[in-house]
This record gives sequence, structure tokens and C-alpha cells, in this order.
Amino acid sequence: MITLMMKLIKINIKDSMLLGIVGGLIGVICMDISNFILWRTKKTEGLYGHLAGSMIMRTTRLKKGKNFLVGQLFHMTVGSSIGVIMSQLLKKFGKDHHIIKGGFLGVVAGGFLYNFGQRMGFYSMNPRLIKSSYAAMLQHLIYGLATSQAIVTLADPTVFSSNESGVESSNKANEVLRRNDIRTIYSDININPAEIKSVLN
Repeated sequence: MITLMMKLIKINIKDSMLLGIVGGLIGVICMDISNFILWRTKKTEGLYGHLAGSMIMRTTRLKKGKNFLVGQLFHMTVGSSIGVIMSQLLKKFGKDHHIIKGGFLGVVAGGFLYNFGQRMGFYSMNPRLIKSSYAAMLQHLIYGLATSQAIVTLADPTVFSSNESGVESSNKANEVLRRNDIRTIYSDININPAEIKSVLN
């Protein structure tokens, strides 16, 4: 559904940093939809706007709408920042299997921000129920999947082409070296060039 909507919009982003910001923002929106549904059905203890806002203000103040909005904006900023990191990693290592890479990075980032942040006392709000931890893992997985898909779908073909052409050139160079090694081996034992050609083919 998300992929289809982005293809219909027909946006091609050439700037890899802007691509990461937009991709991360889309991932945050998908994550927050899941978070809101689970919160309304009492499957988790709070919204990420509450959690992010508790880093800069007391939990009691987050009950006010304007304070929650500050926390939500902070949460979206962090999500967009992680999207920039993800876009750079996909650009460096290639967009193949981007869903697996995105899901992995989302869960790792979530584990660091959610679990490590609680242990270090970054948040004045501390969800304590195990169901909240499972919900957080699921929502960060959704974030990673949606962000990686958004980055690949919205990216201009030139964003990843340089990396792919570099890999292709490297593969061709390795193939040439392999063929030269075979020629050297067979020339040392005085085999007919025609036979070498048949072996290489």
C-alpha cells in the first residue's frame, strides 16, 4: 500500500540526506499509527510523543496538548535523523535486500533508544510492563521496514547507481583477472590457444 502510494506520487529525490529525512518521517508516521492503535487497545503504556517528551519535561506536563506536541516533534526529528543514517548505509552497501536491512536497523535503533535510554535514565516516563517492550520492538521493526521501503521507492535512480556500477565494475575486473590467470596457467603447460578459448567459454 505504501509503495503504491509513493509510486503514484512520482517523486524522485536526488539528495540522499533529504531522501533519508523524508523516508524517516514516513517510517515514523507508520510507527505512530501502530503505536496509537496499541495504546488505544491498552497493549502498550504510552505514545512515543509522551516518551520522547519525557526527556525534556516531567511526565505530568505531557498531559497538556502543546507539551505533547513538543515531544512528538522531537520524536519525529529523531526518526528522520535515523532515516538519514539508513539512507547513507543503503547507498554505501547497496539497496538489495533493503527490507531485511531496514528491519534490522530499525530494531537495533529501537533497542538502543528504548532499552538503553531507560537504563541510563534518559526518560522521566518509564514503561514497566513487558507488553510495552514487545510493542516497542514491533513498532521499531515497522519503522525500519517502512523507512527502507520509502527510501528505495522515492530515490532517484542516480542515488544508488554509482554504488551498483562500482560493484559491477569490480565483478568485471575480478572476472578479467580470473581469465588471465587461466591463460597464464595453460600457457605454462603449452596448451593450444584454441583449447584455452573453449575452456574459457
